Amino acid sequence: MSPLRLKVVIPHFYHEEACESAGSGYGSGRKGNRLSRSLAFARCLGSVLSLNRSRLDFILNIASRQIEFSSPSNMRAVPDLQTDVHVFTTGEKCLEDVLCIFADKITVHEKNLSDPRVLPLTTVDSLLKGDDGWDFCLYLEDDLIVQDPFYIDKYSWFTHQTEHRFALMPHRREPTVHNTPKQLFVDGPIVRNDNCASYRSGDEDIVASGAFWGEQIKFVNASNPHSGSFCLSSQQLSALRSAQWPPEEFVGPLETAATGTVMSTFSVLKPAWENRYFLTVEHGNPSFLSLIGQLPLAS
Repeated sequence: MSPLRLKVVIPHFYHEEACESAGSGYGSGRKGNRLSRSLAFARCLGSVLSLNRSRLDFILNIASRQIEFSSPSNMRAVPDLQTDVHVFTTGEKCLEDVLCIFADKITVHEKNLSDPRVLPLTTVDSLLKGDDGWDFCLYLEDDLIVQDPFYIDKYSWFTHQTEHRFALMPHRREPTVHNTPKQLFVDGPIVRNDNCASYRSGDEDIVASGAFWGEQIKFVNASNPHSGSFCLSSQQLSALRSAQWPPEEFVGPLETAATGTVMSTFSVLKPAWENRYFLTVEHGNPSFLSLIGQLPLAS
């Protein structure tokens, strides 16, 4: 089986500013957030690099003080995976100590921009103008962590099953750690009915379903398509190159890059809430946990 080739692009900006409120959804300039942001960024880079895999691995043989080759993996449905990680910065406004740790494993691109808010769209534009030859491309905000070793396999399955006609987004979550429930899924419904009644997550229409490795997964037309990332096949990326640029604004520049770009060409699906753990990313620099206890619980 041929290896899956994945290109990862990550816009990265950090400049601590006192004007950012503690409850802001953006951690790239929040006062007193440098350590938390550094940890999230390092975890982000480590997570996408750890997606690399092959059927052969090394084993440390302690008894003989040798390095052995493992026997080939017997998971025939899981091909080798090769990642190529590119980080885009504006130069000095970045977490240089984190970048140094990963210097020999990633490629850093410095962009001379008068307005750093356009860095995310510049990153997407570089992806669209880049070379082909990748099976999938992954755009990821710099505080998102992929913890699923089969994350790209799920995209491969989904895009082939739907003939590359839909974009699939993950559910973005913040671990509550000491609370029950244990996760806050932060990209809930954002639309309302004509009668102004609240639109609930359970109101989303199931539009597709399929069996992934024996488990039935349902997908919905997500009322909130945002997740801070997108993953597209090479065929989908080619289709995106002929779309309007820049895309129509969605919320703000950051959200436009991650979501508006894809919405211009594809219908966006997410796993149904009952299947939410099928595809998730962790928001490693939480911004919304404080809302638990502030907002009322829905009845």
